[in-house]
Amino acid sequence: MGWPRRRDISGFLELRAPANAEKISAELQNQARELERNADQQDTSSSGDSGSGGSGKGDSNPPGDPGPLDPDTPDVDVPGDVRDDPNAGDPSDINQGQIGDCWLLAGIGSVAQVLEREGKLDEFLEEHMRPVGDPPTHWVVTLYEDGEPVEATVEAKSTEGGVRGADGEPNWLSIYERAAAEHRGGSYDDIDGGFSNEAMELMTGQSADKDGELDLDEIEDKLSDGQAISVGTEDVKDDDFDWVWESDEVNRTDVVPNHAYVVVDVKTNDDGEKVIVLANPWGPSGGYMEGDDDRKSGTLELTEDEYKENFDSVYSVDVK
Repeated sequence: MGWPRRRDISGFLELRAPANAEKISAELQNQARELERNADQQDTSSSGDSGSGGSGKGDSNPPGDPGPLDPDTPDVDVPGDVRDDPNAGDPSDINQGQIGDCWLLAGIGSVAQVLEREGKLDEFLEEHMRPVGDPPTHWVVTLYEDGEPVEATVEAKSTEGGVRGADGEPNWLSIYERAAAEHRGGSYDDIDGGFSNEAMELMTGQSADKDGELDLDEIEDKLSDGQAISVGTEDVKDDDFDWVWESDEVNRTDVVPNHAYVVVDVKTNDDGEKVIVLANPWGPSGGYMEGDDDRKSGTLELTEDEYKENFDSVYSVDVK
């Protein structure tokens, strides 16, 4: 899960109407096996052994930094103390770049939002981000693996296609994104796709829940309990063939398929309807997917029916 802007999805769905039921059955079995293999690969990529040293365990990857997305484009400096950011807990300050890491940004962004509301974000960043040098040339970021702290040391840089703030400049999330890439394998490719519960656990060390479709009342209760929540959209709609489970696909043109959003609020709107407010990691202005002329909204306000028609997963963690 994790579309960047203008990503080509023309090859995402290859299955077309077969000639008979036997072909349908064979295709479904093949896809089931492929999904199982993908799940196994995701499980493998999200785990790792830990070394020792420092206030937390050493990172499982050898020393170094993830290289730039484009070898011909140098990394961008992330100057100053990025922890001193008045917008750090605001989901609208997340501006995803060309990496498919919405899962990471939505997970981290939802945690930061709750910590900010509780007045704890500044303290959290002080404890989990340690500058090296003045001004910082490197950052030591404390992440978590199986609930245990691990330290990832990265340069004070961001890849050209990495996350930015709403002003277009690198921010604290740029360092967290770089640290996550270093921790998960040493490449920005290693954070291209994932699930927000993994991001929540990576940031907090707390066990995160991954649920299917929940009612807005249930999501509201989680928010009231101080939980950070992100949600995931359904599949991309295939207009070339109508499956019996067509309703399980995104049916709004302003919603990004296979994408994670930050849950900002559940409230009652002016019409007396309960709605869920969601922030797209692409930023408040949203954006476009490659090959799709419909703008995807930066902020969504959906009724229960609209929400359930487009979203199928809920990720949450207690950050009290």
